[in-house]
Amino acid sequence: MRIDDRVEVLVRAVLDAAVHRDADRFDGALDALGHSHETLTKAVELTLAISAAVLFEVHDGQPSREQVNDLSRSISHQEQWSEVSADDVQAVLVALTTGNPHRVANSPAGAAAVFLIAANLLATASQPVEGEWWFNYLDKVEAAIEAAG
Repeated sequence: MRIDDRVEVLVRAVLDAAVHRDADRFDGALDALGHSHETLTKAVELTLAISAAVLFEVHDGQPSREQVNDLSRSISHQEQWSEVSADDVQAVLVALTTGNPHRVANSPAGAAAVFLIAANLLATASQPVEGEWWFNYLDKVEAAIEAAG
């Protein structure tokens, strides 16, 4: 996947706001994406690819249904500030693991869940103690996505 630099900057803004649980910035960054259907589509595609890469890396491949359910509950609980529903989180995670994630992002709540999940996965899977902050981990994930084509 070729990553559009312009879209990537916007995605990072949404992810940063989500990692810092800043609802106003999160909403504003999502609004900035929504000005163009093409930009929003590219941003969602990139963010889904990021989430899938992290999800499969953390679980050493395909997570089990039980792992997806546990992760969904955990993310929903940790990210209550966002007002994204547990059902939307579950739908995105199930869609990612079944290989058909694009349908879930058709609503504003579904799109918000996509970004929220990616931010949560990046923040919880990075190793800040070892100097790998979520944004450094994101750099590695994006490099792998681009290398994979």
